[in-house]
Amino acid sequence: MKLKELPKPSSTYIRVKCRDCGAEALIYSHVGSVIKCKVCGAVLAEPTGGKARILAEIVKEPSSAS
Repeated sequence: MKLKELPKPSSTYIRVKCRDCGAEALIYSHVGSVIKCKVCGAVLAEPTGGKARILAEIVKEPSSAS
């Protein structure tokens, strides 16, 4: 019996840096609500119905594991 390979999820966690104060945060790529900086309150990401609109600087995107 041949096993089917499972598809990899398109959602990941992304490390971002606030443009106003420089604080870093780890956010989900498909946010369901507005994400604000815990230090200054600036908006980091907004939901769009799919992938989030990232308004902060992306520090590190996850590498694709094989």
